[in-house]
Amino acid sequence: MKDFLKMFFASLAAMAMVCFGGFLLMVIFVGAISTFQTPEPVVKKGSVLVFDMSANIQDRPVAITQEQIISEALGRGGVQSYSLRALLNAIEAAADDTRIEALYLKGSLQSKNYGSGFAALKEVREAIQSFKEVSEKPVIANLVYPSDKDIYLASVADKIIMNPEGLVMNAGMASEPMYYAGFFKKYGIGVQVTKAGEFKSAAETFVLEKMSAPARVATQALLDDLWSEYVEVVSARTGMSEDAFQSLVDDKGLLNARDAMEAGIVDELGFSDSVIRELKEVSGSDSEKLDFESISLDDYILASRESQSGDHIAVVYAEGPIVVGEGGEGQIGGSRLAREIREIRQDKEVKAIVLRVNSPGGSALASEVIQHELRLANENIPVIVSMGTVAASGGYWISAYADKIYAEPNTITGSIGVIGMFLNFKEIANNHGFTFDVVKTGKFADALSATRPKSTEEMAIVQREVNDVYSDFLRKVAEGRNQPAEHIAKIAEGRVWSGIDALELGLVDEMGGLEDAIAYAAETAGLGEDVSVRDYPQAKDFLQELMENFTPTTSVEYSSPILDKIESTIDEIRSVSQFNDPKGVYAVLPYRIEAH
Repeated sequence: MKDFLKMFFASLAAMAMVCFGGFLLMVIFVGAISTFQTPEPVVKKGSVLVFDMSANIQDRPVAITQEQIISEALGRGGVQSYSLRALLNAIEAAADDTRIEALYLKGSLQSKNYGSGFAALKEVREAIQSFKEVSEKPVIANLVYPSDKDIYLASVADKIIMNPEGLVMNAGMASEPMYYAGFFKKYGIGVQVTKAGEFKSAAETFVLEKMSAPARVATQALLDDLWSEYVEVVSARTGMSEDAFQSLVDDKGLLNARDAMEAGIVDELGFSDSVIRELKEVSGSDSEKLDFESISLDDYILASRESQSGDHIAVVYAEGPIVVGEGGEGQIGGSRLAREIREIRQDKEVKAIVLRVNSPGGSALASEVIQHELRLANENIPVIVSMGTVAASGGYWISAYADKIYAEPNTITGSIGVIGMFLNFKEIANNHGFTFDVVKTGKFADALSATRPKSTEEMAIVQREVNDVYSDFLRKVAEGRNQPAEHIAKIAEGRVWSGIDALELGLVDEMGGLEDAIAYAAETAGLGEDVSVRDYPQAKDFLQELMENFTPTTSVEYSSPILDKIESTIDEIRSVSQFNDPKGVYAVLPYRIEAH
């Protein structure tokens, strides 16, 4: 029997290996086909450009990803991703394209790794508005369960048709940090933190059970600014005053389709056949069938690819948390990005750099490594910063010395402050029978150990380092922004600001998006309007990503709030791994802002 069981489980293991190997080969085969066999899409006359908003709009370039290939191999859909600049360029090109008759918006926006933020959506919304004004072509939207982000983007449409059974999830914006103090106490995980800046609340989630008073004040002020811009845009479409729109939101929260139509948020209720008839009429189709000529946005982007040769502006993307070293997917590795900038600044064809920042910050060391390379680049060519949804803490650190900083009114920025944080596992280890001992040659030789709490003297050393880094941060911002040190010290303290407040405070120079920053860079570098633009770092291809991270995921167009909360909780727990600064010193934003 013993030999039989050995043979049985060995056979099972062999079968599993064969199945896994076969699946891996299938995935690689599908990926290779998708990567190398991409026929040029054909744009037919009378086409409607279809923008399926069920996608993540990210700053950095997009390639065929492992996630998409695995989803295709398994016969299920994954989240489509668009790079912001490719999306803006395609909409602009469609305005002048005589083959395109209209723009059709459908689906519901997805958000992944800081994508689909309000600042990016503002740029997309403005591009759609320009499409309407330049081309005089109609924009039609079809919504089912629209979020605040969907309504914000679709509000520019000439007509919004909503499913009669749909809901408008229009309840406002909220910040809901998760606090670990109770969990750590229960399971014997020790946490010690230091900070510089009254409002620097990034470490609060690890040592408190609720928001501190300064953090609540700063967060409320930021949310009020972001929400105000949203209400201004959407209420303008409805024709009601901003106060009346706010009352509607507070009274009902969720609006059914009829409520939304009565409020003027949507124009018509109807199912897919109503939408198709509308688009068939717009496109001038004389077919007896219920269909219309169309091209998807991703196909149109492929058909509108730019030339990549000669003198150009380098758009460098800093998207995600800033970490020491190379970093992983969705992170800004300090060493990796600094190396990319170093190569760019030595390229004679690069005439200017536009740094697109969409980051809450992270390691102070990695932020300084990146900033150093940008300052070296700025000795020979212009360096312009375009702030996306968030450019705070370390994200602001790397931006400070730019020739000019652009931000959107709803950009989250500032958070000029520093924290020090250390975890230790002494109690939980002891509770499970593990103990530790040490032999050392210096008083502080084991100061960075995670097996015990830091002593009062050791924490004083950490606090001194935090204070030094904060002083350096203040000096760099004052120097880079050409502002008095006293003024910067007053508006720093770790406080976050909206883009519009940052403009008034001198932390940014002008309101505008990525295209505005590129145009200014071209002007400053003495280049023409038709200047070539290249994206850096280049998007990874399928095989590169497969080798780095073989983790398939799935998504749906309309996700469950419960699943969203579980996923965000896992993301927050996983974010602890991003605290990898060897000195334990960080310039990082304490939270994310979500629309509900």
